[in-house]
This record gives sequence, structure tokens and C-alpha cells, in this order.
Amino acid sequence: MLKNPGKVLRELLSKPGIIMAPGIYDGISARVTEQAGFQVGYLSGAGVAASAIGEPDIGLTTMSDVVQIARALTIKAEIPYICDADTGYGNVRNVIRTVHELEAAGVACIQLEDQVAPKRCGHLEGKACVPAEEFVQKIRAASREKYYEDTMIMARTDARAVFGFEEAIERGKMYMEAGADILFIEAPQTIDEVEKIGKTFGHQVPLLANQVIGGKTPRLTAKELEQLGFKILIFPDVLAFGASVLLRRILDKIIVEGCSWDAIPDAPDSRELFNTMGMAAWQEIEQRYKED
Repeated sequence: MLKNPGKVLRELLSKPGIIMAPGIYDGISARVTEQAGFQVGYLSGAGVAASAIGEPDIGLTTMSDVVQIARALTIKAEIPYICDADTGYGNVRNVIRTVHELEAAGVACIQLEDQVAPKRCGHLEGKACVPAEEFVQKIRAASREKYYEDTMIMARTDARAVFGFEEAIERGKMYMEAGADILFIEAPQTIDEVEKIGKTFGHQVPLLANQVIGGKTPRLTAKELEQLGFKILIFPDVLAFGASVLLRRILDKIIVEGCSWDAIPDAPDSRELFNTMGMAAWQEIEQRYKED
């Protein structure tokens, strides 16, 4: 468990290069993300909705759902987590409580967005945004009322889809001035828009970009986005989506063949899962405290 995850994230952001963060949502995705060598995890709202309550990303999760999973994962985490907290689950008072709960749960950065609740995935149609001034107050409150100085607050705007690109840029400026530590302008639709975001904000605040499989944002690599002025790149859907696809393929095979021993190619022994989940460390602890 990191003692000061916000400080760790700030130090990572101060170094050269772009940070990549897969969308984690449970213990397995968290473990494999660390073991793969990623320096930051992104606790995905869509992933939590899918894994915790079996629902799409349409605003059905609660603060308690997210806090519970965040707390369970950060206890064993050796990397900082950015946590998707949707709209903050209410008004300014609710936002403050959300920030405090997630800080206590051990996250490094709390992402808030300016959609009308119940929100939905930024790459779906039918979104609505609250007035910019209302969200400014949420960001200001989150920034001023957080418990820990190093906790980072991220402002996300979905205004591109609702009001157009120029409104998204203007909102980004307002949210940055309100105290956002990281800025996330969701779902730009052209390379020119991505470039303008980088030119407008890249020298002022760390910028986060989002790559969703089949989403509205142009396909760009981490290197390309870094060159355009972005500091963080998240892949919020790939692990949860990948799990759903692979699990279905495995089960389709089992239901036809009636066996599981070759359902997972190149993985002959499921006890390997215990190793992935940290069995060696527990065995070492057991040996350390074994009675003579």
C-alpha cells in the first residue's frame, strides 16, 4: 500500500514521458496491470459498473460501489490509482464527501465530470452537461476541501458532444482556473481538435487523453499523443471488454465440448492464477511466522 499515492503520482507526472494507465476494475485486473509494468492504474467507472453490478456505464453505480472496490485494491497496490468518480454523485456537498471517501480509500487522483446525473459513457449518445458555473463550484470545492495536499483533482468535460468543441475548450479553461490539477476534454473527434487541446493546455496543466476501442476519439498511440502535449493516456475499456470477450469464447467452447482442460490456449494449469495473485508472498509470510 502506498503511503502517499498523490505524491507518487505527482512525481511521475513531473518526469519526462507520457504515462499509460489501463482501466482496472477488480483484483485480477489490478494485479496483472502492475505485473505488466504499468506505473499507474485507472479505476474505470465503466469497468466497475460491469464487474460489480453487471450493468452498462449509464450512471447506475453509487459512490459506495466505487469506494469499496478502490479500498480493496489500494491496500495491496504498489502503484497510484486515478479513480473515475463520475459526477461526484450529487451536488457540492456530495462531491466533498466523495473526495474524502476516496482519499481515505487510498486513491491518488479523483476524476469528476460535468455531465448531468445519471451520467453515461463519454462515447455514447444522449449526454447532457450541467452549467459550467455549477461544475466550477464542484472543482473548487474538491480542490479546497480535500484532506491531503497531494491528492490530485481531475476535471473532465463532456461538452464536446453536447455544445461543440469551442465550448469544451472554454470549459477546460474555467475548470483549470477553478483548481483542477489534471484536465480531461473527453471525446475530441478529429486530429485537429486533439492538436488544439494540446496547444491550448499542454504547457499549463497535465492533459489526459482517452482511447476507447471503437470510440469517437481518433486512434493515436501514446507516442503520438505525447508529441501533441498530452501527459496521461488511459485505456478504460480494454481489460473489462477483453475479459468479457474471452470469457464468452471460453464458455462457448466448454458448452459444446463438455470439457475445460484446453479451453485456455497455452495455459495448462489453473494454479498459475494463484501465483498471479501473490501466492509466493503469502507463502513467505507463512514461513516467517511458522511455529518452531
